[in-house]
Amino acid sequence: MITLTLFLILLDTALLTLGAYNLYWQAQIDVRGNYASFQVIMAAMFAVWFMATGAANLLMIIFFAAFITLTVMSGNSGLTPNAVVSVGMVRRVLPYAKMTAISLTPLALPNGRELVVAVFGRTPRGLIRLTFKTDLQTLMTTLRPRVPDSIPITIQKVQ
Repeated sequence: MITLTLFLILLDTALLTLGAYNLYWQAQIDVRGNYASFQVIMAAMFAVWFMATGAANLLMIIFFAAFITLTVMSGNSGLTPNAVVSVGMVRRVLPYAKMTAISLTPLALPNGRELVVAVFGRTPRGLIRLTFKTDLQTLMTTLRPRVPDSIPITIQKVQ
């Protein structure tokens, strides 16, 4: 029982620390990406599952609450002055200097709105895809001063 209590204390501390780290980066976002609404569905499934298992002590309740809160928080994404914040709980911050390439694809929606799908390359196989509810020119004006000149920004066209 002592080892489980110690494990839960460590786990709660780690989740709360991760929550503070994610909250810091979310506060830095100045160009918001679309929210990944699947995170809310996942949080609801976890909430039902956690409520079905029951929580007998305060440490388990803190764990459940922190995990569900992190799941909801992890749906936010966007651009900060120094990095891209992607969807997810861990490894979600990618500094502009560590990118290999950026690809922007503008889309015109039937309702007249514009959307830009941005793909940020971090390794030959690692990609981060974000969607922005803005026009291409606005996003380019925001990105170009932030991204080093050595990183190419390509514009794709949808046919």
